[in-house]
Amino acid sequence: ELVGQVAQGDERALSELYDRYARPVYATGVRLLRDSHLAEDLVQDAFTNVWRGAASFDPKRASFATWLYRLTRNRAVDLNRRRRVRPLSAGEEPLRNVSGGPEPEASVDLWDVAEALSLISAEHREVLNLAYFEGLSQREISQRTGVPLGTVKSRTTAALKRVRQAMEVNAVGEPRRE
Repeated sequence: ELVGQVAQGDERALSELYDRYARPVYATGVRLLRDSHLAEDLVQDAFTNVWRGAASFDPKRASFATWLYRLTRNRAVDLNRRRRVRPLSAGEEPLRNVSGGPEPEASVDLWDVAEALSLISAEHREVLNLAYFEGLSQREISQRTGVPLGTVKSRTTAALKRVRQAMEVNAVGEPRRE
């Protein structure tokens, strides 16, 4: 709804999206770029792209968070390429300490989980949502959904495997090195 308002030129809607998503965009930038100044530029660029491209957003293809994450990732790749061409200047140091709250990585982790969940099937996502976000047991999931207990168990196992696989690749398509 907010993206549609942004597409119509509503600056307040953009401000609301910024308030909700600037921190994970920044934390993602820090993680991918290892530079707090470039991460700040990334936030600016990402929301400029939201403002310019809101009309192209299609909620049938992806959630807003996924769409924004892709914008962010693509821009981070561009910034990273540009930085590789330009070496550090005299007196410039690579990232040591990053501002952004007590645990900026926690925001990134949540974003990564949301991205991974968006990549799995609706059936798999449903069992994980019911189990982890609503706290239901597999038996309760079976009763609520009408799906046999054995199927719930196999979907849960498969869903966890798929989420793990999705999270093993970072935003620039390389295996995680954590």
